[in-house]
Amino acid sequence: MRFDITGVSIRLNKMKTHAYLKMKGTTRVNHQQVMDELKQRVVFALNKLADNDTYQIDTDSEQKSVVRKECIRWMGVLVTKHEGIVGPHLGKMVASIVKRLKEQDAVVRDACVETIGVLTSKLSNDQGENDGIFVALVKPLFEASGEQNKQVQAGAALCLAHVIYNTNDPPVSILQRMLTRTIKLLENPHFMAKSAVIELNRIIIQAGGAPAQSNLSSAMSGIQEAVKNSDWTTRKAASLSLGEIASSGGSFFSSFKSSCIRSLESCWFDKVKPVRDTVLQALHLWRSLPGHDPPEPSEAGSSIKGVYKKHNGQLVYDTVEGFRSGTGS
Repeated sequence: MRFDITGVSIRLNKMKTHAYLKMKGTTRVNHQQVMDELKQRVVFALNKLADNDTYQIDTDSEQKSVVRKECIRWMGVLVTKHEGIVGPHLGKMVASIVKRLKEQDAVVRDACVETIGVLTSKLSNDQGENDGIFVALVKPLFEASGEQNKQVQAGAALCLAHVIYNTNDPPVSILQRMLTRTIKLLENPHFMAKSAVIELNRIIIQAGGAPAQSNLSSAMSGIQEAVKNSDWTTRKAASLSLGEIASSGGSFFSSFKSSCIRSLESCWFDKVKPVRDTVLQALHLWRSLPGHDPPEPSEAGSSIKGVYKKHNGQLVYDTVEGFRSGTGS
């Protein structure tokens, strides 16, 4: 038997070539399919990153509070890394923060306050756009303070305080208008977050928002009245703010020395210890300022007096020591 070896070899080579070409063609098709699928996935991901979808994801009420907190916090991270390109999106970012002020979880609200401070500190450095950015931050927060929701009122007031604190040179004309409104909020019996708005008033005063004596007197009177409020957190916030004003203002606030001391002395024996502690600290700061001292408590009708002394590193008012030293009646 004879075998045509050459013919068999040729046929085998043709079969191999055909199989190779077929495999190569299949590989090309598979590669193209993979690329098409990858392209579709990229386009889908980009669509999810569009403003609308990002906003919807961020405000999904079904997400856990820790996720919502991180969504808010990442706004601050983005501004820190890309402050030059986030300006056009500032309105939506602030709106998202305002919406989150309704959260029952204080962790999320605290993240809102922290993030608004980061936004302000990073975006208010441009002197040419400073006023515009300040207004863009302040306006929606002021609108939110009018809502009948204690969490929103408190969060908005604290956010406003952080905006002012983190602005290099806040516009005085806007601060004056803000102070006029916050004084009315403090006087409004239906406004629930008085302790937060007291803090805001203090920040405005210290930032120079009360250049006129009449405005300053109204603001100081509002804080002094809050010392007598039935809510202990409001009394504590008021006494704490008076102490901060005394420690930072110096002789500029000397004209308010007598009235502030009298207001604080009315809370000497507050039933809540944190209030008493802040009152005593504030009294010490106001008494150290230059200016006329009011009559001593015994002369003004009180039969109990005392002296300031250090106890465990803190300033306390000791009525017993006052009797021992002969200062009591």
